[in-house]
Amino acid sequence: MNPSLGKVLYGSVFCLGVPALLALWTARLDAKLAGLPVVRSAPIGGAIAAAGVALMLRAMWDLWRRGGGLPMNAFPPPRLVATGAYRLVPHPIYAGFGLVVAGVMLAIGSAAGLWIVVPVTALAMVALVVGYERIALDRRFGPSATGAWLARPPANAEVPAWSQRLGTGVLAYAPWLLAYEACVLLFRHPAGPVFDTMLPFERAWPVWEWTAVIYLGAYLWCGLAPFVADSQAALRRFAGTALWGTGLIGWCLLALPCIATPRPVDPAGVLGRLLALDREFDSIACAFPSFHVFWAFAAADLWRARLGAMASRSIALAVAASCITTGTHSLLDVLAGWLAYVSVSQRWAVWAFLRNNAERIANSWRDWRVGHVRIINHGGYVAAAMALGLCLIGTLLGPSFTPAIITVALIGLAGAGLWGQWLEASSQLSRPFGYFGGLFGACVGSLAVQFVWGEGWFLAGAFSVAAPVIQATGRLRCLVQGCCHGRPVAAGDAWLGIRHTQPLSRVCKLAKLDGVPIHPTPLYSILGNFLLFGLLVRLWLVGADLALITGVYFMLSTCARFMEEGYRGEPQTVQWGGLHIYQWLAIGCLLAGIAVSTLPAPTPPPWSGVGLAPLAYALPIGAVVWFCMGVDFPASQRRMSRLA
Repeated sequence: MNPSLGKVLYGSVFCLGVPALLALWTARLDAKLAGLPVVRSAPIGGAIAAAGVALMLRAMWDLWRRGGGLPMNAFPPPRLVATGAYRLVPHPIYAGFGLVVAGVMLAIGSAAGLWIVVPVTALAMVALVVGYERIALDRRFGPSATGAWLARPPANAEVPAWSQRLGTGVLAYAPWLLAYEACVLLFRHPAGPVFDTMLPFERAWPVWEWTAVIYLGAYLWCGLAPFVADSQAALRRFAGTALWGTGLIGWCLLALPCIATPRPVDPAGVLGRLLALDREFDSIACAFPSFHVFWAFAAADLWRARLGAMASRSIALAVAASCITTGTHSLLDVLAGWLAYVSVSQRWAVWAFLRNNAERIANSWRDWRVGHVRIINHGGYVAAAMALGLCLIGTLLGPSFTPAIITVALIGLAGAGLWGQWLEASSQLSRPFGYFGGLFGACVGSLAVQFVWGEGWFLAGAFSVAAPVIQATGRLRCLVQGCCHGRPVAAGDAWLGIRHTQPLSRVCKLAKLDGVPIHPTPLYSILGNFLLFGLLVRLWLVGADLALITGVYFMLSTCARFMEEGYRGEPQTVQWGGLHIYQWLAIGCLLAGIAVSTLPAPTPPPWSGVGLAPLAYALPIGAVVWFCMGVDFPASQRRMSRLA
């Protein structure tokens, strides 16, 4: 393509097409969804949008003047820019656009825009940065730590500057405050089935008002923590713990239907009134896990340099105890908050555990010969994936949907096989299967079911909920077979990757990466699907319409796929315009999800309970899947004869 024409098209898409799409999507969703809380403030929203526009314009100017080019990642400037707006935040154009979208939605009072369009837009920009732009920058200029104010400080022993302390405080607490207050507004009146973590024996416990000093004092304890750090490395660790903790607990608040009904307090003094006031601005649905406990222990890691380990941990324990003595949190809330802190602060140990087990599975290939037939152990993973998924779908929909479930499952399997033949089949790989083929096949199956039985939306919604389970379990086969594998990790990052040594793995046989640390992209996918599954189940439980559930699956799963694809390294994958073909497909599915989410659709059917009926078709179809993906004829040269 002519470069000038490419730049015109690029600018038109991002300056005209994307805003027009978001405006149309917002209008359609607002007309469809009426139950979301409305938040409107023209002055505040206008100020946020204006700040976003100013940030974007300054960043574009910096790229033009200092980078020597246009603000287009497809046509990047020849020089790296780290000053001006880029000194404030690492990606100011994306950050500014996010502020513009959020500010406009707040100014016009669009509920769907604020709660759906803004998060999806933010996630899409994160996917673009993680799955393409950051990789391209590292390739062009080499890995370099950002010097932006709103970024983690470098990992050295130098005493932090005050600007770094303040920047780390904003970086740590601003996302938490935004996420927490959003959940408070969203779950002011929790819908759907809920579980109260305040157990019966706790309800009789007294409320000790005087401990509100400790409970409310935690805000000061945490707020001052960045200003007592003794090194930039300590600040960096704290910022990482804060961001990961906000993400983990924020996901729990969205995905887990838990509440904690606080024990009643009859204010007898100032502390009691302050405690009651604190509760007025909170929600019973934002207690599990306890952010209060998480932040108390995270802050103690910084205070330890000033007070010592014992004193700082004792204060954190006192804050955790005050969550119970003030009647605000349950024992389960407190325990979960502490576990969240431990998991996040020890995240590299958690990662090492996951990575080591992924590597063990990746080198666990076993096969058995029966004449000309080879039975491979990794087929058991996809058989289990399909069986588990169909059991979940059958449980969600009930026995009356059995013919429709079987129809969609078989058409989806056929689509995965046909897709693999079209896109990846070769002399060395005669029977591949493809995710997008299965996805498109399931869509065709749902349309067929709609035409025959009028049940297409129910199948689309239920398969969307179950799809993360199917894909996450099936990714274990990818580890063993070596498909969907990652590219080599950067020098010095061997701790991140896994090594394949099994000669029959695609990693060794096709990519020739024997013993080389590579990105464990199937593991990335498993973790992403786990997070997606929780959100989709919650949407089903609260009675969201099936088009929205299906659209959310398309949007979130393909954003995750775009990021994952940026780190994959199969040599046979087609690339076009700097992106893998699957990244282009992910963009298409994101747009499809946006369109689907606006369509009218029924809500999930009443739950008929758990039964064994789904096993009658889940197990046989699982066996068929095992034969298709785990049984082959290695001596044959016929089409579709060999899996490896």
